[in-house]
Amino acid sequence: MKTLLLFFAALVLYLLFGVPELPLDSVKGFVKCLPVAALSVFVQVEQKCGPTYARLLAAGLFSSAVGDYCMYWHHTPEWFMYGVIAFSITHLLYSFAFGLRHLTIDPLACVAMVIACVSYGYLLPGLKGVHAPVVAIYVVLISSMTLSAVARLRQATTLPRLCACTGAVLFAVSDVILAVDKFRTPLPYPRVSNMTTYFTAQFLIALSVIESRRAVRSKKKD
Repeated sequence: MKTLLLFFAALVLYLLFGVPELPLDSVKGFVKCLPVAALSVFVQVEQKCGPTYARLLAAGLFSSAVGDYCMYWHHTPEWFMYGVIAFSITHLLYSFAFGLRHLTIDPLACVAMVIACVSYGYLLPGLKGVHAPVVAIYVVLISSMTLSAVARLRQATTLPRLCACTGAVLFAVSDVILAVDKFRTPLPYPRVSNMTTYFTAQFLIALSVIESRRAVRSKKKD
């Protein structure tokens, strides 16, 4: 667990040098992606849940770090789209890690789909050009990722899986905050709320690799 210190050190560095009042530069963009990159290292070193799950999560975290760098320049349309692509890959990797095959159509899934449709409908008036179909695809991907985490938790209720599920929900919340602020209406303290939910989400998802396979088997027997 000592590798978690890398994450907290990178987070402190981001808080110290990533403030928006300073001029934009590549160094600050690099500092922004360090916390999640550190979590990728943590996942690869500390994993107990099996190599496939850990590799998918580590790859997703690395893709998120790339997305963090791109989103640092989100006021430039091209860089914003690069960021969306990077985070779309992240959600796809997380979905495979959590287990897309376990998704079922049940009342909870229906509620989640309704929430996703309502959220997209709210954003739609502010989406221009290519943003409309791209955001629609993104909503599908993050919804699938969140429902996959929920389905995995249902299989065996363990603390690491609860962390992953909570992290997936917070990831969706952070994206909603960013999207509403960018496409519909300015929110109070959007950067604070977005980055707080985002880093908490990634931290909780990364923690899910400490799950013992033996503990999962015993839970399933119960």
